[in-house]
Amino acid sequence: MFETAKRIRIQGSPARLFHILNRPALWPVWDVDLTDVKLDAPRDPAASLEGATGKLTMKNGRAFDFTIRNVIENKRVEYLTKLPGIPPTAYFSLVDLRVLPLGADADWYWAFDKAPDNPNALDLEMGVRITGAASMLWRMVFAPFLPAAFDACTHNLKTLVEENKVNGKDYTDAFK
Repeated sequence: MFETAKRIRIQGSPARLFHILNRPALWPVWDVDLTDVKLDAPRDPAASLEGATGKLTMKNGRAFDFTIRNVIENKRVEYLTKLPGIPPTAYFSLVDLRVLPLGADADWYWAFDKAPDNPNALDLEMGVRITGAASMLWRMVFAPFLPAAFDACTHNLKTLVEENKVNGKDYTDAFK
């Protein structure tokens, strides 16, 4: 297993952050690695995301199916992606098995609550937990990029909650 996370303090309410996270189609506004997020079925924005499925597309063009789970209103949103196996040629395998059964599960999560020492703030933890046969291999893939990506994403979430802006652009209308 591999897990890493970033923690920050945001001036605002957990309800406001939940409202932002509850709109997957708008995740690319604040997530620096995404270009597109589509749910498999339309949904009422006021409805729970629990069990919603879809596809997210990364800036590198790779697309992953995902399932939203472990949603706790105003406290937590999580989604699961299945990471593929690794071609044996990546390991200089002498036997051509096409794809080794070395997939992994990646749970990407946002856990947040009111700050215990400030009623006008919340503490956010954004992280990923990778489990499965290839978790350590995927750690080598993700580890060099995750700190900067988590810094940028949490900063963007912070400015969205506090100012309705990302990189100076106003998103007040998008997140009504």
